[in-house]
Amino acid sequence: MASRKPKQPRGFREVQQPLDVLTPIHAAYGFACAFTGRDLRAEASADPRGYLLNIGADPRTTEPALLIPACLDAIYAYERGHLALGPRYNFLVDLETIDPEFLQALNPIGRLTAPSDPSFHPSQPALTPHLIAFMRGRPFTA
Repeated sequence: MASRKPKQPRGFREVQQPLDVLTPIHAAYGFACAFTGRDLRAEASADPRGYLLNIGADPRTTEPALLIPACLDAIYAYERGHLALGPRYNFLVDLETIDPEFLQALNPIGRLTAPSDPSFHPSQPALTPHLIAFMRGRPFTA
């Protein structure tokens, strides 16, 4: 069966930021996917923008609260509405559409691993429109 996952997240070719701007975001999360804990060091050093989930409206943003280090599976699930983040960064999943292997790979604590520095925590106002669309069963479009 062919994989449904894209090779690159949406918008990847549009904008690329230099490594020095994005490295602090990856470092705040310990160079790990905030959804699964998977080590992203190799991927992030080769392509820092490709392994950041942008929860903001501007694809060029470098605002730490709008970028979450994530593996491609997490970006895919979030962008397609298979996964959303609740008010305490808890995972909300659509069990009918999420990839079962990715579901098992999610952090067993049931929520995003947030960094200790609050300035890097994902913005709740930026997450809200996606969460509302998820709860209504509609795909989110920025």
